[in-house]
Amino acid sequence: MAKLVNYLKLVRAPAGFTALSNIIAASVIMSAGHLSINVLYLLVASVCFYFAGMTLNDCFDYAEDLAERPSRPIPSGDISIKQAWLLGTGLMALGLIMAFLHNSISGYVGIALCLSILVYNGWLKEGLLGSFCMASCRYINWLLGASFVALSAKSYLIAVPIFAYITGLTYLSKQETTAQNKNAIWLCALALVIVLLSCLYLIQFEFDLAGVHKWIALALVVIWLALMFNKLKQVLQHFCPENIQKMIVFMVIGVIPLDALLVAISGHYIFALVILALLPPCRILNKRLNAIT
Repeated sequence: MAKLVNYLKLVRAPAGFTALSNIIAASVIMSAGHLSINVLYLLVASVCFYFAGMTLNDCFDYAEDLAERPSRPIPSGDISIKQAWLLGTGLMALGLIMAFLHNSISGYVGIALCLSILVYNGWLKEGLLGSFCMASCRYINWLLGASFVALSAKSYLIAVPIFAYITGLTYLSKQETTAQNKNAIWLCALALVIVLLSCLYLIQFEFDLAGVHKWIALALVVIWLALMFNKLKQVLQHFCPENIQKMIVFMVIGVIPLDALLVAISGHYIFALVILALLPPCRILNKRLNAIT
């Protein structure tokens, strides 16, 4: 049992629910709510890619984690570096198999996601460029969900809020151990504003909402932004590693309500609630494992 817990911590198991929410949201929007059992291929593929990325991240960061995060499963000795490399590469291979089983387009998107994961973990992790690289991983994961139907110009536009959100989250996360650069707060705030603007664009030009549905969508976006800025304000007032780490956990789990928001403003309210139903198991598992950061 203890070994299983270590592996769950290594892959950041609670955050796996956010990968699922990406796939559900993208496939629902692009298929206009007409899902089929085949979406399971993409759900499994996405979780495999996410867990592979988290595992390989710790493999590449082994030396750094020895100094800064000695309690992580690899530096603590609970899982050997060899076992972690085998797990990460095995999960990535399984993800590719599941993506290609869905269709060839999904498989090619899976290859792009693997490359993006490897580039981020191995070479391009620092600074704003590193944040863009991490955001591209989530962006491509969203495209994996969109490939449930087909990729189109709309697919790439709908994923923009996720890209902006993850960019801000990742840039802020660089301060979780040192809290030296307060400008990370302002860049995160800018990213949230871009999420707002892109959502407004989607409401006006892509989702073709009218009447009460349009007003509901606008209200949901404003409420979401107000909640996010309230949390960010608290970190700005007390800029320290502990508060930054709490904000990172909040924002990582917050991918689920953001996906639900995007589905809701597209008019698929029931599916938005289905996505929100991923929140409780995500929070409960993280409370038990404390594994997201």
